[in-house]
Formats: sequence, C-alpha cells, structure tokens
Amino acid sequence: MADVPGALLSSEPVDIGDLGVAWRVTYRSTSVAGDPIEVTGTIAAPAGDAPGPRPVLSIAHGTTGMADECAPSLRFPNESSIAVVAPFLERGWVVVASDYEGMGGPGIHPYVVGESEARGVFDIVRAAQSMPGVGADGPLVVWGHSQGGHAAMHVAERWQDLAPDLDLVGVAAGAPPSQFPLLSAFLQGSAYQGYLVMAAASMAVTYDELDLEAVINPAELHLMDELENGCTGHIFDVFNEIPYEDLLSVDDIFAIPEWNARLLENDTNQLPNQVPVVILHGDLDQQIPVLSSAALFAQLCAFADHAPLERRVYEGEGHSSVVPAYLDDLTAWLEARVAGEPATDQCGA
Repeated sequence: MADVPGALLSSEPVDIGDLGVAWRVTYRSTSVAGDPIEVTGTIAAPAGDAPGPRPVLSIAHGTTGMADECAPSLRFPNESSIAVVAPFLERGWVVVASDYEGMGGPGIHPYVVGESEARGVFDIVRAAQSMPGVGADGPLVVWGHSQGGHAAMHVAERWQDLAPDLDLVGVAAGAPPSQFPLLSAFLQGSAYQGYLVMAAASMAVTYDELDLEAVINPAELHLMDELENGCTGHIFDVFNEIPYEDLLSVDDIFAIPEWNARLLENDTNQLPNQVPVVILHGDLDQQIPVLSSAALFAQLCAFADHAPLERRVYEGEGHSSVVPAYLDDLTAWLEARVAGEPATDQCGA
C-alpha cells in the first residue's frame, strides 16, 4: 500500500502546545508524469481521539522558493502559521498543509504546475485519514494564497479527476495568479521578476517538449542553478536586477506554441470550478494585479456548468496585508461550507 496516493510514509511529532497535536509527515503522491513520488507536509489536529469525523482544512502555501530548504514544514510551527491554524483547531478541525512536490522531497519543485499542486493538496488529506484517532474524514475545504491561490483554483477545477473520493465542499483562493501573459508583463522589471524564471524553469522540467536552453540567454543559463541554492529572497537577488530582455533569447515566450500551450493549461481560467469558490484579493496588490482576478471571475462565470462563485475585494490592502484583513471572512465562509449552507453565486449579479 506504500505506492497508493496518500500513503503515510513517515511521521514525526511536532509540539504545538495546548492547541493540539501535530506531525511533520512524508506521504506518497503522484507526479504529473504519473510516477509515485514522496511529498512532505504537516498535519495538525485537536488533542485526543476524534469523537467522529472532523472537518478538514487543507492549506496550499504561497511561494517560498524551489529548494528543499524552503519547505514550510521545516519552519512549522512559527508565529504566522500558528495564527492561521489556531482558529480551526479551536473549532475542532484537522488542518493539513502540503509542501508540494519537490520541496522537502526528491526533484525540482513544479512551480505553478496546477496538477502537481492539486495532487499534493489532496493527497495529504488522504494521509491524515490514515492516521488513527485523527478523524480527518469530515467535509474538506481548501484555502491558499498567492501560489496557494493558484493551487486552490486547480483543486476546485480538477477535483473530480484527481480526488472524487474526498468530500470537497468549498475552496477559497487568495490572490490567485491568472491571465499569465498579463501577469508576465506586469512582473517584468519588477521586484518580483524572479517568479517568471521560477515558472519557466519548472515548466521545462515538468514537460519534456519544453527546452529551457532554447529560451534563456546562454550567458545567463548558468544562473538557473541558483534556483535551488536559496529561497525566494535569494532568487529575487539573483534575477531581479537583470533586464528581462537580457534574460530571454526570444522576444515572447507565449509566441512559442509548445510553451504557450503548457502555460495556458496551467492558468486558472481554463476549467469551470466544480465546487463553491470564493476569490479574495486586495485592490493594492503589488504582485498579482487585482484586475487579473476580475478577469478570472468573468471567465469562470462564462462556463455554463460552474459551481457558485464569489469575489471579494479588500480596499487598501496589498498582497500580504490582505490575508489578516480577510481571515475572519475566510473562516466564516469555510464554516458555512462545512455546515452545508448554500453558497452565494455572484455570476450574473
């Protein structure tokens, strides 16, 4: 059974004090190529054996980098993670968080590859379900912000293909990346340009038909090794100062059919959401322009068979500050999904 997705391969207790019990875990997942892989993450639960099925929140983390040292489980618990996890443990929920493929496990992290992220998010729930006494068999909700918002949208759109056995009832996506050509243009020359290099490198590793050497300037190709030599701050230090036109050996990566097809496939606007979704975004977001989620909302509403969809914009909030600003709303929305209340559909409103 060790090759079954979600099989628990190892667990190590982590002290979270009076909040409950937690473990740093390694579990089985599946790569986009269909191969069995090892993925790490954390599982937290209220203390004591579950009296019955507990609701589960699977958290999809934002960008931390591509190297193993950047895996969020290595820094759990810290002040920010506990602030997010505590309200749900206090409500008697189980909280799980995948590090995603290639972070803390073998291989390079397939950054913004939707299927890989979604599999990681789903399979750690299955791992928690296999732990005696945890009770991770109740309704499942998923929340992610930034890269995690990208993962969350792919969870909502690929649920029936990847994890129809799980009782997914709602997905919350904070600042989900979408409109990749627009986003690329927005990030070029910015303090976040390194994200574009991460995405190109991960796509080339994930898909055999994509050749990184064919699109990166040969003079800068040696710098690709730096992607696994540090976390996001290091990547920004290395790549942000290089003029974008000097990084690439092509005028427009989206003009190359093979690249365009894979980038489009991994955007968040290609499939209808299969469960209720709320999109949460700050209007002053410096990394994912608020305009992009407005376009995403309209695109998803245009699908005839989409589940309820809602978008909430928080005035005066940036990419990071919006998370504490929306945390109470997020919690209430997730609680309502777990309780089985009808979700609002703003499409056509």
